[in-house]
Amino acid sequence: MDLSQTIHLLGDLLGQVISELESPRIFEIEERIRALAKARRSGDQTAAAGLEREVASLQTEEARAVAAAFAAYFDLVNLAEENQRVLALRRREDEFHPNPIPESIGEAIATLKQSGVTPRQMKDLLDALSIELVLTAHPTEARRRTILSKIEHVTRLIESLSSQSLPPREQQKNARALRSEIASLWLTDRVRAAKLTVADEVKTGMYFVDSFFWNTLPAIYEDLEAALALYYPEVSPPKSWFRLASWIGGDRDGNPNVTTEVTAEALRLHRGLAVENHRKNFQELARHLSVSSSRIPPPQSLLDWIQSRRPLPPHSAYIEQRYANEPYRLVLSLLASELGEASREDMKAHLLGQYPYRARMDTADLSRPLDLIASAMPGALAQNDLQTVRRKVGVFGLHTARLDIREDSTRLNAALSEVLRALNIEADFENLSVEKRLELAARLWLEPRPSLSPRPGVTSNTPKPGRCSN
Repeated sequence: MDLSQTIHLLGDLLGQVISELESPRIFEIEERIRALAKARRSGDQTAAAGLEREVASLQTEEARAVAAAFAAYFDLVNLAEENQRVLALRRREDEFHPNPIPESIGEAIATLKQSGVTPRQMKDLLDALSIELVLTAHPTEARRRTILSKIEHVTRLIESLSSQSLPPREQQKNARALRSEIASLWLTDRVRAAKLTVADEVKTGMYFVDSFFWNTLPAIYEDLEAALALYYPEVSPPKSWFRLASWIGGDRDGNPNVTTEVTAEALRLHRGLAVENHRKNFQELARHLSVSSSRIPPPQSLLDWIQSRRPLPPHSAYIEQRYANEPYRLVLSLLASELGEASREDMKAHLLGQYPYRARMDTADLSRPLDLIASAMPGALAQNDLQTVRRKVGVFGLHTARLDIREDSTRLNAALSEVLRALNIEADFENLSVEKRLELAARLWLEPRPSLSPRPGVTSNTPKPGRCSN
């Protein structure tokens, strides 16, 4: 279907839903208003007067239904246009294949190659490459996650209906499913019953992380790896160059509702999403990697890793017994089990300083056994689903996005002033002029580091000012 056909289908389905769930009269009013608005945009002055009369005559319930009809209609039109853009990009990719499409990562690497960039220069460029997308809370994005998920489902159905390969029966089935989803969207309140909280904003941001970025960022990594393999095979791709960050739940400088508790909850939610998604990925990969040890013997280091986990948790013990010759499945089952046992509430309590807590695992605890599995696998297996899971562990770690903590400058100045007073360096830092502050900073930068209270994990060979350590 082309764009006009898709819009026509969606408009017809919405009209059927409005007629059935509201009344045919409401649909007729909406259509009259839409036709008058269209004529007014074309310069018909009589239509402008008619549009004003129609809107002024609406009763409260009629106004609600008509406003909802236009909101739903424009949502559907936007989805139809997005679907056409996706189809156009796919057609363009087919047109340029096997060459990279314009404005892609592949074209950028190819252009650098044609411009004479050497492998050494490319390596230096990639070593310095660092891109971070920062998610921000915005008052205009107030739609409920329930609405967002329904719109996402409609998007998938529109994409399926655009396929030319589906038989008529499947097309009819998808059209019925689309009508059902539009009806569900119509009957769902668009606004929240309770006031929007910071936690709601955090969860909305994480909806986009889960629904889109979780699969998109690893695909971008794959694009760069493929381009380098084609144009610079001697250059290894960087392990970490494109990440997510967020200041939703950490923006203390502009939102009084962002408390310590809220920030701890934001961090817990980010970790919880990463843990749950990795756990599901490991479970799916475990079913896929049913490789027999008689065909691909596991390395001793992987067997040692399994041994260090004994006694095995009940489900993993069951996996070992049922699939006795499938150690790779067992390793992934153990990783999923250990992630499932991670206590997110314990982590939040630790962030709030309520009691000591030690994380059960970090990113290295996940990546090491995955690397061991990959080292044993033939290329056809190591470069497919396993590689995608490894990328996700490397990209997102156990927190999905770095949280920016933004604090009001007066509080930072007050804290720094207290530190300088305690060290007998400056008694009134808060009231110094900008020039005096710069002079003090320049002087302290060149002097030896002052003695501070000992902290666990900090050794005496801390780098001096003016040096960097990573």
